[in-house]
Amino acid sequence: MKKSHLKQKLSKVKDFKSPRVELEQYKTPPDLAADLSFSCHMQGHEKIVDLGTGTGILAIGAAFLGLDVTAVEIDRKALKTARENAESFDVDIDFVEADVTGFQGDFDAVIMNPPFNVQSDEGLKFWEKALEIGDNVYGVAGKGFRPRLKSLCEEYNHEIVACEAYTIGLPASYDFHTEASKETPVDVYVTQRKE
Repeated sequence: MKKSHLKQKLSKVKDFKSPRVELEQYKTPPDLAADLSFSCHMQGHEKIVDLGTGTGILAIGAAFLGLDVTAVEIDRKALKTARENAESFDVDIDFVEADVTGFQGDFDAVIMNPPFNVQSDEGLKFWEKALEIGDNVYGVAGKGFRPRLKSLCEEYNHEIVACEAYTIGLPASYDFHTEASKETPVDVYVTQRKE
């Protein structure tokens, strides 16, 4: 499947019905989800996990590409939406309702768009778990996260192998948002476990 075709399919994934601000829930844009899933596939990873799957868009993208996908989510309502999305696309994903801190496993790769630590410190536990259980990590982070990620990589025997700047449009999802959409600069990091 071509990346443009994957992006088109992912544009039909349903959004959160009632996003939770404390979990910083936003739908990952389809182009970003397609890039992450496609990059993971092109590197030959087979067994992957999506931490904090939300609507399931990253997991669905990876499943479309034939990867063995586990998707972890703590929010029961979001998990229900993710399952419904997966069913509507007829893709096979192993969904797990859990806090990422207690989740265990060994994976070729982790894909994730975790909280950026704007409303909480939730995002750090995602990165710590990803570096612990994944040989490779494909993750989105807010600008300025590189020094912290570099420190975490040293702690978990990983190295940053790529970083690409993106600008994503975040829709007004919460009452305190004053604009219809806000262009937000982010970085997509790829890390790899050292030999």
